[in-house]
Amino acid sequence: MNVIYINCAKQPFVARIMARAKLFETRNRNTLGRFIGERVLIAESGRHGRPLVRCSAVISEIISVRTPEEWNRYRPDFGIDQGSSFDWKPDTRVKWLYRLTDVRMFLPFRLPADVVRHGRTWCELKGE
Repeated sequence: MNVIYINCAKQPFVARIMARAKLFETRNRNTLGRFIGERVLIAESGRHGRPLVRCSAVISEIISVRTPEEWNRYRPDFGIDQGSSFDWKPDTRVKWLYRLTDVRMFLPFRLPADVVRHGRTWCELKGE
């Protein structure tokens, strides 16, 4: 199964996903488009140790946002603090929003060391 990494070093994004307060994962590049329509595991990264898988979700839609006005229309649904390093910046040209649906929580587990990594964005669990 595929696992996407969500950096939670500065903000509790995965906790917000599980609380249904973050309905979209956002990225500066279209790095998750290959997973549209698929269930993925969601791993909290950016903290100590190997990433912690805490839930799964279906990535059901991708939206490209190209203006700060459009970004602000989605603001209540993506759980990013205004003014944070993840927010829209004056030099931003596009942000990618991935709608997360059918979120399922389970007992968290650490990713094993033998995952097949695809950069800092996602990995594959061996044998899945």
